[in-house]
Amino acid sequence: MVTTNSNPNGSKADTNIPLDDKGHRKLIEIHSHIKNLLNSGGNKNDLTEIFFALSYFYENYLIKEEILLKRMGYPNLECHSESHKTFIRKIEKLKDSINKDAMRVLKELDIFILDWVKDHEATYNA
Repeated sequence: MVTTNSNPNGSKADTNIPLDDKGHRKLIEIHSHIKNLLNSGGNKNDLTEIFFALSYFYENYLIKEEILLKRMGYPNLECHSESHKTFIRKIEKLKDSINKDAMRVLKELDIFILDWVKDHEATYNA
């Protein structure tokens, strides 16, 4: 079981696994940027930047996290890995709507990331 510690945003970002913690903090940073764009009025260029950051997050943290957890013999890897697949499928679906209303897409990203982080953290202790 991985222990987690709450951070100021209410997320339990710290797993005491440095790679995971760095990745979780990166996603929290991206989510904060999305919230700022919602408040300031984001546009298509902002969405392009957000989707680039989310793709980078997936490629540089979630895939490496799976490799690390597999090496550690993590018992719930299949469920945890499915959470990662759900993440990228939804991001790809939202990316396909980049030419639609930027604020609507940002709102969807905001809600999705918040919910995904909660669900993803639950897979550590399931």
